Amino acid sequence: MAKTVSIKIPSDIEFRVIGNAFGLLIASAGLLGGTMISQRSFDYWLDDIVPLMFVSWMIFRLYRNLLSTMAAYPDLPAPETTESSAALQVNSEPVIVGQITSKPAPTPEQVVEEVARRIESQREAAAKKNKFNN
Repeated sequence: MAKTVSIKIPSDIEFRVIGNAFGLLIASAGLLGGTMISQRSFDYWLDDIVPLMFVSWMIFRLYRNLLSTMAAYPDLPAPETTESSAALQVNSEPVIVGQITSKPAPTPEQVVEEVARRIESQREAAAKKNKFNN
């Protein structure tokens, strides 16, 4: 019998890569603020040994996590999408054109009568307003 090898994939593998990338940025900032950069010489490497060790350690961790991430993702099964399968199960119903009843268009006489009523109501409201103001 052949043994199967299973790769354990941590659930936060992306966060580890992102965290190590930010750690590398912070370590690089410490190195940029060091004596080697300010004096522009490798002769001061001993003064910046701690930032150099942090940078090298973060590069190693980032490289290792990137490799494990790239090795783990091809083996993962495709995620199941329930939304797309639910969208396919929608039953279509026949639609009748013009289900909303429309009002008949007013005749020109009705339009003139309505406009005349509105003008009269506005005149009465203005007359009442002027009566109370005087």
